[in-house]
Amino acid sequence: MTTRPSAGTNPGTGPAAGTSGPERRPGDIADVARIAVQAASLVPGVSVVRPAAVRLDDRSVGLDLHLITWYGHSVPTIAETVRAVVTDRVAAQTGLSVAVVTGTVDDLLVPGVDSSGVGTANRVASLLLATALLLGGAAAAVQALLLTVHRPAPLDTSGWLDALSGTRWRDPTVRAVAGGALLLGLAILVAQLRRWTPVRLRADERDGWHLHRRCVERRLADAASAVPGVRHARVRVRRRGGQWRPRVRATGDPAARAEIEFAVRQELRHLSAPRPARIDVRLLPRRRPA
Repeated sequence: MTTRPSAGTNPGTGPAAGTSGPERRPGDIADVARIAVQAASLVPGVSVVRPAAVRLDDRSVGLDLHLITWYGHSVPTIAETVRAVVTDRVAAQTGLSVAVVTGTVDDLLVPGVDSSGVGTANRVASLLLATALLLGGAAAAVQALLLTVHRPAPLDTSGWLDALSGTRWRDPTVRAVAGGALLLGLAILVAQLRRWTPVRLRADERDGWHLHRRCVERRLADAASAVPGVRHARVRVRRRGGQWRPRVRATGDPAARAEIEFAVRQELRHLSAPRPARIDVRLLPRRRPA
């Protein structure tokens, strides 16, 4: 979502025109982010708010917010309300003109099903990974320090060091490992060069309001799975130009194709997403028990 300076937040209403504003310290950015988060959190339908970027100069500020909203609330209405509330609150408490407010909906929570504690498993996994990397790095540092001062090290490195120093290119194992590493590098290069699906989907070409692609795919899959006789629905959304291209894969009666397409279109309209020209639906018949 994007907003332009309103009459109440005109630069002329802040510091006098032609004078330089006060010097902005790093703490000012944190204050603006805090004010914006507090203001956006009061908007009905908003569950979680976090600032992604704050662009601050002497007279104006630009904000980029990431939100998690409750399913059932209109995304454009939330965007417009957040835009107005954040603009007015930041201008009133800082005297700065809000030049632009953009936002991304990272997820849509279903009351009674989801909670604002989304991502707990990811945070735990990240914490475990960070702990493992920290312990591994500390062990490597201690090992290197002890070897430098010619003290006994906890890890015996003589075996693999002798093995590495004694390898030759004519060794078949060395050639096999080198060839595998080359193929892996080429595969990673090709994967990076191919066109990836977008992380964010623009909901409106006229402003900076976006929906996270995975949350859209999850809601469209839920809508397709709600069709009687349809199971294991998966949705992938790609973007071509300004249009979205949903691709639905599910198990069920092929005769339900029209119902699935209707359900997906209804969900896209509920999300206020651009109307897709085509929805690709592929249904696999259920396997009959032997």
